Amino acid sequence: MLIRFTIEGSPLPRVGLRVGERIHDLTGRYPTIQSFLAAHPDGWDDSVVGATGGAAHPAGAVHLLPPADDGASIYLVGANYKKHAEEAGLDVPQTPVIFMKPTTALVGPDDPIRLPPISSEMDYEGELAVVIGRTARRVSKADAPRHIAGMTVVNDVTARDLQWVNLGKHRIVDWLSSKALDSSTPMGPGIVSRTNLPDPHRLHLTTDLNGERMQDGETSLMVFSVWDLIEFLSARVTLRPGDVLSTGTPVGVGGFRKIFLKQGDVVRVEIAGIGVLENQVVQD
Repeated sequence: MLIRFTIEGSPLPRVGLRVGERIHDLTGRYPTIQSFLAAHPDGWDDSVVGATGGAAHPAGAVHLLPPADDGASIYLVGANYKKHAEEAGLDVPQTPVIFMKPTTALVGPDDPIRLPPISSEMDYEGELAVVIGRTARRVSKADAPRHIAGMTVVNDVTARDLQWVNLGKHRIVDWLSSKALDSSTPMGPGIVSRTNLPDPHRLHLTTDLNGERMQDGETSLMVFSVWDLIEFLSARVTLRPGDVLSTGTPVGVGGFRKIFLKQGDVVRVEIAGIGVLENQVVQD
C-alpha cells in the first residue's frame, strides 16, 4: 500500500510503501505521490522497496497523512448511486455531476474530522476513490482503465445545512460551503495498486457510525462507471498522476434521516480489498 506520512521530529511529508507492519520510506527516490505514480502508472508490487533502499519504520511509529500531494486535484461525483439520489430527493443524473475539493479539506486516517462552527449538520458519505497514474486527456471509455494506478477510500463529509442556496426562483448547490470545508474529508489509509484490484466495480463498501451499520453497498451499482467518469472528466480537464476521483456514495447517509455528526462520534468506512478509514469527530 502506497502511503504518505510524517515521522516524529520532522513535519516534512514523506512517501512510502507499507509492507506488513513496516513502512518503507521511498522519499529519496519518489518525493511525492505524483512522482511515484508517474513511474508506476500500471501499478506496482513490493519489489519497489528493494529498488530504493530507504529506511524502514514500524507502522505504529509514523503519522499517516491523506495519500494525495498538496495541490493535487480532487474530483468527486454527486448522486452516482440511484438509491442515494432517491433518498436525497433528486432525479438520477443523465450525465455525471462533478465537483472538486481543495487538498486543505483532506485529513488522513490518523486525524479527526473537524466540525466547523458554521455548520451543525455535517454528514458522512463513504466512497471508493481511484487515483490517476497516467496523464489523461480526452480518453475514451475503452482506454480509461490504463489510466488508473490504484484505489483508496474517501469519506466525503458534507454540510447539509450549507448545501443549497436560493438564486431567484431557482435552488442551486453551494459546493464550496457544503463540500470543501477545512479538515473535513478523510482519505486513506493508503493507495492500493490496481494490480491487486483490477476491477473497481466489484467492491463492497460499508460505513459504520459508532459501531452501527449505516451504509452497505456494492460499487457495481454506480450510475456511471469509473470508465464513464474518466471519459467524461478527461474531455473537460487534463487528469495528472496523483489526481483523485471519488466515485460517489451509496444509499444510507445520515442527513436525510436527521442523523448528523457530533463531538466524539467515530466514523468507519471500509472497502474490501482496500482497507479501513476510521476517524473520530471533534468540534473545531
